[in-house]
Amino acid sequence: MSAHTMLMEAPKSKLSDIDGRVKLVLTFTALFAALSAKVWILPAIFGCLSLGILLYAGVPRSRIRRHLIPVFYVSILTGITQIFLSGHALWFQWDLIFFRLTGYSDGAVQGALLASRVFGGMSVMLFLTLSTPVQEWVNALSWFKVPLSIIEVMTLGYSSLFILFEELERLQKAQRMRLGYRTWRRRVWAVAGIGGILFIRVFDKSQRLWQAMTSRGYNGSSIQVVYQRTFTREDGMLSAFGLAFILVTRVWLGQ
Repeated sequence: MSAHTMLMEAPKSKLSDIDGRVKLVLTFTALFAALSAKVWILPAIFGCLSLGILLYAGVPRSRIRRHLIPVFYVSILTGITQIFLSGHALWFQWDLIFFRLTGYSDGAVQGALLASRVFGGMSVMLFLTLSTPVQEWVNALSWFKVPLSIIEVMTLGYSSLFILFEELERLQKAQRMRLGYRTWRRRVWAVAGIGGILFIRVFDKSQRLWQAMTSRGYNGSSIQVVYQRTFTREDGMLSAFGLAFILVTRVWLGQ
């Protein structure tokens, strides 16, 4: 994913007119319900529902797919490893050349739950990030009286993330021009070199950013965030319906 792609605003969709505070509350409520569930079906429902809402709202399929592929990889890897790392009830046992591979049935159940939590939690967060501009939900956090120091760290970290990706793209292009990825051994050395150079350049840019902020009068308490959007009756009804749905689903399927 390029830095230019990351800098793109959340695409305009049917969800753009919903108050950011509503989406923030529903997102974190659904996230808590999914991560605290004791059965795999509940996080899976929240994940599929979040993706379905994004598709219905008109968010491009390619954009959803691009963000969702890493989520699938992580969830599948998490679920598979639990089969061999946790549990006590023997499911299967394979004698390989150098070691014995043992799988546990209760580990498979635990793996399915963890994989579902990863998929459901990341899909719910994807609903927020693809339907709400960063500035809107940062303003919504300020309306909920989140400390300004936390908001400040979030906004500076978010902007610095693009600097990191831009530097990474530049270094990777330079390595390709020098045939740095030609063999496996050269690839390992190239990745190690890029990591070291990237750390030094990002640290240098962060120092220059701090100097630029202090030279403009920044003293750590001068940032003011104001949420000016009006909370309508439709937003209230949507909040009530969403919270009721999450609560009923959590009580019905979460135990």
